[in-house]
Amino acid sequence: MAGDGRTIRSFAWSFLEQGGSKAVLMIVQIVLARILSPEAFGVLAIVLVVTSIADSIAQSGLGMALVQKTDADDRSYSTAWWISLVLAAVLYVIIFASAPFVASLYRIPDLEGYLRVLGIVVFFNSAISIQRSHLQRSLNFKPIFKSTTIAALASGVVGIVLAFLGFGVWALVVQSLLQSVVTSLVMRFQLRWKPRLFFSGREAWELFGYGWKICVTGILNVLYSGVSELVIGRACSASDLGLYSQGRKYPLAAIGVISNSIANVLFPTFSLVKNEKEVLRERLKQSLAVGSFMVAPLSLLFAALAEPLVAILLTEKWLPCVPIFQLTCLSNSVLMFQLVNLRAYMALGNSALYLKLQIIKVLGGGGAIWATAVISHDIYATAIATFVVGILSVLVVDMAPARRILGYGALDQIRDQMPIFLLAIIAFSAAFFTSCLQIPYVAELLLQSLVFGVVFLGGAKLLHFKELDQVTHVASGLLRRKS
Repeated sequence: MAGDGRTIRSFAWSFLEQGGSKAVLMIVQIVLARILSPEAFGVLAIVLVVTSIADSIAQSGLGMALVQKTDADDRSYSTAWWISLVLAAVLYVIIFASAPFVASLYRIPDLEGYLRVLGIVVFFNSAISIQRSHLQRSLNFKPIFKSTTIAALASGVVGIVLAFLGFGVWALVVQSLLQSVVTSLVMRFQLRWKPRLFFSGREAWELFGYGWKICVTGILNVLYSGVSELVIGRACSASDLGLYSQGRKYPLAAIGVISNSIANVLFPTFSLVKNEKEVLRERLKQSLAVGSFMVAPLSLLFAALAEPLVAILLTEKWLPCVPIFQLTCLSNSVLMFQLVNLRAYMALGNSALYLKLQIIKVLGGGGAIWATAVISHDIYATAIATFVVGILSVLVVDMAPARRILGYGALDQIRDQMPIFLLAIIAFSAAFFTSCLQIPYVAELLLQSLVFGVVFLGGAKLLHFKELDQVTHVASGLLRRKS
């Protein structure tokens, strides 16, 4: 992993934070999926797109701006806190007032109540953004780990109990709301910093100067990934939307444990050396290599295991989402190229470039995805379009400015990581071939995992991949922190 021992320790706690809370949430979602219908998850997907847009506006990129700001102090954090709170209040009023219209648009009367209740989450997510930035800036991920894991456990238990009692979509709504509420409250008790009754116009101007671009980018991110779900919900059925959203959710969450752990550390780490171009470039190369060594093979492994995983964990009623699951996994394999480059651009203070890239992806790629959903009314055609656009967005759009900005161009990056990807593809092919044996799902899952692990890890050892030693070092550090 790039950097010194402090960076490795930070990654360990960031990984525990992501792994702990995400593992709990994954188990909760699996249990809920076994109890509830795809239609319930489709309705929740509509609500989450609306609240996610509100979250992006309320937070306005202020958390990222605080991490990037060299001289951020108590005045900066207090100013950002009150801005976020006021924006959250305005946005909740808009959600509350527009809920009847959204419910009538989708012909789901109960959607009005779901929106008005889950809309409250915007207040707590705004608070979390500022609290998290304070901890992230100092690379202190231990309190974040505790907060998110406790919240995942508490909200998960309540959600599962409500689902068993027959509350349907309300179980998902309450679970989502409680997760944010508990995270914010637990984090507040662990964080020494508390907001003061203070507001600085100068601080607000400086934060917005960087943050507004991140805010718009956040909204575009939601539109890019969420509008297709809104279109499917309107053009097809809530059940189809449930299959589509869940088929994408699980692989994104699984790979997100690693990718988000790395991303959480990359931004503050890159920001610390933003004025030392050679050091930044070297850390970028190391981060990309280690990240790709973890993310690429795991993505392809999950793609190979998709059918037995879905059948065993979610039950066979969810098998129609397997092709979507696989396409999402394959798209995730190039995720590190996106994360490393975008975090480097932002660490250099180039949020305008970040916004520009997102606009290109939304207008071009997003438009193609939405058009496919509208014309085809088919979740599988939409999934294929999303896969193609996702790969091109990373390799063609996000990496295009890399040589000019970072001195490490797209072709150089791809060439350096090509051995990892070729070995991962060979392991995927070997594991996927075993699905032809027509054996029970449990046996297939175990056999495919074994074949993939032997081929990839054995190949990495045989070919002397230095990334294997680096990942082993990071894993050892993580285990030491756990003990």
